[in-house]
This record gives sequence, C-alpha cells and structure tokens, in this order.
Amino acid sequence: MDFYQISDFAKEVGKHVNTVDGWFKALEEKRIHYVNRVAGAKVYDDLDLQIAQFIRDKRDSKLTKPTWSLEGIFDVLGEHFELRPFPQDEATTSVPQIADMEAIMREIRTVAQQIAAAQVEEVRQQYAELVRQLPKPVDPAEEKQKRLDDIITQRRVVTQLEDEALNLWSTKPKEERMKSAGFFRKTEDTDKRDAFVRRYVNEHLEERLKRQYGLTEE
Repeated sequence: MDFYQISDFAKEVGKHVNTVDGWFKALEEKRIHYVNRVAGAKVYDDLDLQIAQFIRDKRDSKLTKPTWSLEGIFDVLGEHFELRPFPQDEATTSVPQIADMEAIMREIRTVAQQIAAAQVEEVRQQYAELVRQLPKPVDPAEEKQKRLDDIITQRRVVTQLEDEALNLWSTKPKEERMKSAGFFRKTEDTDKRDAFVRRYVNEHLEERLKRQYGLTEE
C-alpha cells in the first residue's frame, strides 16, 4: 500500500492541491469518510486515491448533463467503496494508525550514514595499507652514499679478481708468459698477461658481485 502527503496525493489525482483537500475536508465535515492521521497530519492511502479518482471522473464527465455535484457524488460513494469510519475518540483513536513516516525516514537516513561511514573507513584502511607497502622515499644523501658504496664494492671485487688472475698467470709455464726481446733474451709478455687478467675478471665479475650482495644461494 502506498501513502501520500497532500502535495504528492494531488499530483496522483491530477488536480490542484486546494481542490483535492477541499473534497476530503467536506467528506470529513459530513462524517462520510475519515482520512488517517500521523502526528496530526493527514496521510492518504490507496483507498483515498480511489475515492479521489472517482470524484474527479464524475466531476469531469462530459456524458452527464448536468455535471455531477459534489453532494450527488458523496451520496453514492458508499455504493462503490468501503468508506473509512471515524474513530470513536479522534484524540485517542483506536483505529490502527499508519507508521510515523518521518521516523522511518530518519531511521533510513541514519542507517545509510552508518553504511557510508563504514565504507569510507574501509577505503581509508585500504589506502593506509597501500601506502605502508610502498617503498620509503629515497633520501638524496642516502642514495649518493649507496652509489658510492656500490662503486667501492665493485672496485674491491675487481681488484681481488685481478690479484687472483695475476697469481694464476704466475703459475703458467714460462713459455706461455715470456716472449723474445732479442737474441738470447726474453721478457714477460705484458699484453698477453693483461688480456688474461681482463678475461678472468670478465668471466667471474658477475658471479662474485652476486655473492658479495648475497644474491646467490650458499
């Protein structure tokens, strides 16, 4: 069942508010039909709407001459509708009253606000968690120090590899390490030695750096 206040009710009927209000005031004055109240204000329902539409149709009918008077329409309403009786004591009526619509609307608004607040809090927590998981902003001074440390670490590893390569080079037979420098004289082949050292460093640098930074399994 639908319930209406007078402004919405008049729109449903298709007549001016004052016209519709006048019909039902006259019905109550003549003790023909009673309109329910909520907190002292009239609240119209489906039965009231059917009655109003009946009155409207009779008043607007082009087929009857003369046009139906309100008195005539009121006289036949009981033949078409189960009219609502008046409460024995209108101040303390025993007729079941319609729920307080304003209270219902306030409750709905309260619940909606609680749901919205809970959703906002959930989004806030999710955002805070995302921010927490983001990497910390890099401090320029720390970044420079890190780059310097990386350079020093790489240089240290290269030096160690070069020393290892030179030790290996020194264990090779003289025929591999030496070259002729004239009659009956030989000297170390530095070009060959340097190439050996570079090759050794290149072959082992990546693996040694990974080990240095703990990127390989023990």
